Amino acid sequence: MEQQIRAVLFDMDGLMFDTERLGDEVWRAVAGKYGVTMTPEDVSLLRGRNYESGRRAFLERFGAGFPYDDMSAEVWREVEARLEHSVPLRPGLFELLDALRARNCKMAVASSTDSARVLHNLETAGVRGYFSAVIGGDQVTHSKPEPEIFLKAAAALDTPPGLCMVLEDSYNGVRAGAAAGCFTVMVPDMDPPTPEMERLAWAIVPGLTDVARLLEQTDLQKR
Repeated sequence: MEQQIRAVLFDMDGLMFDTERLGDEVWRAVAGKYGVTMTPEDVSLLRGRNYESGRRAFLERFGAGFPYDDMSAEVWREVEARLEHSVPLRPGLFELLDALRARNCKMAVASSTDSARVLHNLETAGVRGYFSAVIGGDQVTHSKPEPEIFLKAAAALDTPPGLCMVLEDSYNGVRAGAAAGCFTVMVPDMDPPTPEMERLAWAIVPGLTDVARLLEQTDLQKR
């Protein structure tokens, strides 16, 4: 059955903004202050997760006594300080947003980051006006890889999930988009594509400039 994309649901960190590396860097630095050696693999557990889901993942990895709340608060203070006046964009973001607006395509942000931080970053980057809805990780009960956040974003745009495209960079985000029944496109950042991602994603493209090309196919058929 052929269906036309009516809405696009954006992840934020690592997809729109080049902020995942900053988060990884700060987490590892703060962990060192607490005497914890944290590997890139450890930090990757947080990608695509909201606060509570990340907390559970770290306590499972490091043990019940791991000071996640204190460390997380310190991490976010440092990250917010660095992003207060400027947010690094991933290449092609404005071009894609303008292309979608020209197609009258509805847009929403569905990020595991708390909504207040999402709104701050969108405003700072000058892209808030493109989005009709913003859903943060504090507004859902079940974090990615569960589909709740994308289902809520689709509902906020009054669009069936099957007529939405999800743009994601993380494994958990791709899993969530696929579970929601959306056309899920992986735009890799720090997580390289895997056989699982190739199976779940409708498409995998190198960057945001390649997404507009997908939308030129006016009738997109689910695989």
